[in-house]
Amino acid sequence: MRCGAVAEWSKALAWKVSIRQNRIEGSNPSRSANSLQLFRRISAAAHFRLVGGMASAKIPWFPSSWRSRQALQQPDYADSGQLDRILAEIRRNGSLVTPKECAALRDACAAAASGEAFIVQAGDCAESLDQDAVAAAETTTELIATLSDAVGGEAVSIARIAGQFAKPRSEPFETRDGMSLPSYRGDAINGLPFNLEARRHDPARLLAAYRHSAATLGHLHRLDRRPYTSHEALVLPYEESLLSQDEDGRWWSGSAHMLWIGERTRQVNGGHIQFASGIENVVGVKCGPSLGTDELVHLADKLDPARVAGKLLLIGRFGAKIIEDCLPPLLRASRREGLAATWMIDPMHGNTRHYEGRKQRRITDMIEEVRAFFAICRSEGVDGVGIHLEVTAGAGSECIGPDGRDPMADFPCDPRLNAEQARYLVGLAASLRRVPAEA
Repeated sequence: MRCGAVAEWSKALAWKVSIRQNRIEGSNPSRSANSLQLFRRISAAAHFRLVGGMASAKIPWFPSSWRSRQALQQPDYADSGQLDRILAEIRRNGSLVTPKECAALRDACAAAASGEAFIVQAGDCAESLDQDAVAAAETTTELIATLSDAVGGEAVSIARIAGQFAKPRSEPFETRDGMSLPSYRGDAINGLPFNLEARRHDPARLLAAYRHSAATLGHLHRLDRRPYTSHEALVLPYEESLLSQDEDGRWWSGSAHMLWIGERTRQVNGGHIQFASGIENVVGVKCGPSLGTDELVHLADKLDPARVAGKLLLIGRFGAKIIEDCLPPLLRASRREGLAATWMIDPMHGNTRHYEGRKQRRITDMIEEVRAFFAICRSEGVDGVGIHLEVTAGAGSECIGPDGRDPMADFPCDPRLNAEQARYLVGLAASLRRVPAEA
């Protein structure tokens, strides 16, 4: 194993030298960029092997067992006593969702895995505490219903709502005009205004996020066609405070019907995977360019050891330019190892670009990745069963359209699709899923 890892490191380093040489000689810059992404994927996989990422001893699961592992992207609170008091109050208030509801979503995802439905997961990049909870419930429910209608058949509707208040960040600090402050990490952690007080990590925001989520869910229960709820399981002390046991002794997350683990926090022996390995809810994992086949199998072994259909959703987010290199080996490993995991596509995060200090996402890249995803799934004999999108209910544009024009919109985190753009992508994905395998 280690010899193989050293060989991969040598290959990766040689590739990086080649990339640099291409840049010096003026080779195609997009080709060099694609090669650099692949270099990062190879080197990350090699590092995973070298550091013994799969060899750490398994520890028994209990609600706080994640604390014995390294947990990335956690808030840095100055007052641990205040944090403990906030978490105690959240625990007293109790779960936001029930095990029965969570089990129903798992059954629905299992039906999608067997070809009976298509999964549509969508919603805001990050929720805002300033938004009225009733309005958020109504607009998101209407949006998800519209997107689900675009499937043209049975849909499993999952919203990024009632908990999507925290975001991982690539950089811990943001610098403007020579001043550096902590990056904005979502309203559950700190505030968007660029000043020291707003950017301070404040545990009181966890309680505010909990109360907002409770109000949103309270209104969702009064609506027709209400979606299941989901968010990224990022702030682990918060997630731990909302665990509950059913009459059979099984543990469920009470913060959402579905949780997902992001690209930055899916380390096999990290705190987030340790936490998610003990709950019965549907768990999603974002799968990006750095994910290797060995790591994929070990993630499945931890999160879905019994190979239960509908339990584990693998959400690809590679990027249009490299999905054809990254996805096929993962699908082959998935089939070879008999994983029950269900594959979906997130065509947004792998296609985020940075230009003159701005984040950009192009509709054409998203369309290209969606088409490639379903074509690759068909060729590998794997059923792609859903799509994951960041959407705003507003009519304005934040992503670059087919005309190539940047709308120069303001957005708190990442550019989102509007409802019309999202509906088109959902309809496209669902239609491609229905194409016969021999087509």
